[in-house]
Amino acid sequence: MWPHLQFTVTNLGSALNVLAAMITPALLLSACGTFILSTSNRLARIVDRMRSLSQQLDEMMQTGAGVALRQERMVRHRAEIKLQGHRLSLIQRALTLLYVAAVNFVCTSVAIGVTSTINLVWVYWMPVVFGIAGACCMLAASVMLALEARRAVNDLYEETEFHRSIARHYANQSEAPPEKP
Repeated sequence: MWPHLQFTVTNLGSALNVLAAMITPALLLSACGTFILSTSNRLARIVDRMRSLSQQLDEMMQTGAGVALRQERMVRHRAEIKLQGHRLSLIQRALTLLYVAAVNFVCTSVAIGVTSTINLVWVYWMPVVFGIAGACCMLAASVMLALEARRAVNDLYEETEFHRSIARHYANQSEAPPEKP
């Protein structure tokens, strides 16, 4: 059929070596799956937070002037929604990279099996390229997730400071002398 095609797996030892080589990308795929799971959870939390902020903003706009520091709260909520949007974008890109990494690790395993079984010199580079591409995708996703986590922490600091200012506002109101009729 193909005169240059030659099978290289001829005994149990070489078959087990091929199988062992194919397992390594599977371990990386497992790590990638863990990343995907945790990143999906982070994505869901951001979406929930954005929905909650939008609902609170809508309620404040409808209630009128009865809310203390209403304008400041609305500005803060809008800023936080914008920040959550940036976080959402980072998470989405990281998740996409993690899925691409998973595909690359599966392709690495398949390419190892094919190149180990069939003696085609021109395809020996394929497992290496797929493996490196998968690792690079995981690296880039990890950097994006670190940036997103940093933004989340910074947002928490800002939110905490805003709530402190609200607490100071209420504390100052309770200390003020009663108005004379």
